[in-house]
Amino acid sequence: MCVVCRDRLSQQDMLRLQCQNNTIQQFSGIGRSFYICKECINSKKLDKIMQRICKKDKNQILEIIRKIKEM
Repeated sequence: MCVVCRDRLSQQDMLRLQCQNNTIQQFSGIGRSFYICKECINSKKLDKIMQRICKKDKNQILEIIRKIKEM
């Protein structure tokens, strides 16, 4: 389930991320994670939700997610 829009999609259609040491990164296989669908990456709600999850600055969060998406 996407943390932004709450849609239930297949895991292949979403990005699996985690917050570790107050930074967002791709899921490493250990610890808690969350999913974001590809449609919500450009959503206006994304920055507020990520600030709540990782307690980071809005601009840093959006840059990190866009870099991960490009990989």
